Amino acid sequence: MTLGLKMAGDSSTAKLISVAAMDKWQVACETLERNLGVKTYCDSVNKESVTAVLEEVGKIDVLVGGPPCQGFSTSGKRALDDPRNQLVLAFLDAVEIARPKVFLMENVSGFKSFQGGNLFSDVVARANAMGYKTRSAIVQASHHGVPQRRRRFILVGAIEGLSLDEFSFNPSLQVEEGLFARNFDSHTDVPVDPSQEAWTLWDAISDLPEINAGETGFDYATNPRNELQKYFRARSTALSDHVAMGHRPGFVEMMSYIPQGKSALDPDINPLIPEEIRPTKGFPNSYSRLRPNSPSPTITRNFTTPSSANCIHPLLNRALSIREGARLQTFPDWFEFEGSLEDKRLQIGNAVPPILGKALGEEILKLLESSS
Repeated sequence: MTLGLKMAGDSSTAKLISVAAMDKWQVACETLERNLGVKTYCDSVNKESVTAVLEEVGKIDVLVGGPPCQGFSTSGKRALDDPRNQLVLAFLDAVEIARPKVFLMENVSGFKSFQGGNLFSDVVARANAMGYKTRSAIVQASHHGVPQRRRRFILVGAIEGLSLDEFSFNPSLQVEEGLFARNFDSHTDVPVDPSQEAWTLWDAISDLPEINAGETGFDYATNPRNELQKYFRARSTALSDHVAMGHRPGFVEMMSYIPQGKSALDPDINPLIPEEIRPTKGFPNSYSRLRPNSPSPTITRNFTTPSSANCIHPLLNRALSIREGARLQTFPDWFEFEGSLEDKRLQIGNAVPPILGKALGEEILKLLESSS
């Protein structure tokens, strides 16, 4: 989100400059500081830590966060009193302390239905009590130029004097020369809405070298084939993190039986796989091979584990590499992740796609500029 908000200023006379970030995970803090030079406080988000940061950085205009929460029912108490939602409460406490002109909270698509809708209602009531008008929506990342279908809940709050009437969560994608230009004739699948989906999985990764399970690629296979790949490769002098996880030989052989868009568990595929390597159970999206000519499904924290996610490469018998997952989340190639391979996978899978953050940032800038 920080990278996306920074990118939003590239198409505006105004800029969004990140003056501080907070996260409890040390590796994530190191990644943010290394790539974006943002002063990062590795600490729990609470009233004391937020107050201390604001005393150091001063007044802010925008506060953004993605607090984890639990969608369990709670009877007889306010949802925000549930300790499992303490980070949502901490985010609202931060809004109250910082008093930004605009706040944005990002969460899972089911946020509005958590706890019978009580959590959403409590959050809105708290924001209103602090003097903020709010609007919310579920946004589809593929409608904003992300080569991935990823639905997220977005709540925006604005202080009195700023009108949210023109804030657009899902503006129609303008297909024109530049980052979003492409030819839709190459779609072989039926997208959610082909008029608003600019890029496919193959558009995002087709210039990367073919590597097998357990291998690493260091050199690009081709020149950039489209504007999206040019965006990924701008400022990048070397390919990093194109690392494929190792798989057992039997697991690699099992994947060879799976066609694009199908799973090893599908009734018409499973009997074709030799019994000694045939999976017999799993999640609905387990052991599935990706389609190249549509946006990818949601990139989760398990995008290198075919037994837990729909993540088998469209052409090769392996899971997506770390860099392929990063690209489908729209991280440029110059952006490098700190930590182990597992750390990198978790950071990528849990992130807001920067290009989605850019679209939201552009709307925030319009909102702020309307009051100036």
